[in-house]
Amino acid sequence: MVTVTPNATKTIKAILTEEKKDEPIRIFFAGFSCSGPAYMMGFDKKKDSDVELKVDGFTLIYEKGLEDELKEAVIDSVDTPQGPGIIVKVKSSGASSCGGSCSGCH
Repeated sequence: MVTVTPNATKTIKAILTEEKKDEPIRIFFAGFSCSGPAYMMGFDKKKDSDVELKVDGFTLIYEKGLEDELKEAVIDSVDTPQGPGIIVKVKSSGASSCGGSCSGCH
């Protein structure tokens, strides 16, 4: 089950208000990084095959095929130089896509 922290909830609500959006937020697989699979979020329409999760005034959606990968996911807020943002943290499978040769991760 995807968990959304209170800080992330506050940040997401602020983004929704600022962007004047009321559509669902999709969690999607964005590729591999040095620490394993990476997930991103963006506004999207719900499909019949999606899992839907209602969270304190907004809706998260993701493909049913991602249920196992996201079962322990935590959505949290982060501070970036551009302002507050959202991150999807998942437990890494331990597999690295760059075989340990990626100098950008250290």
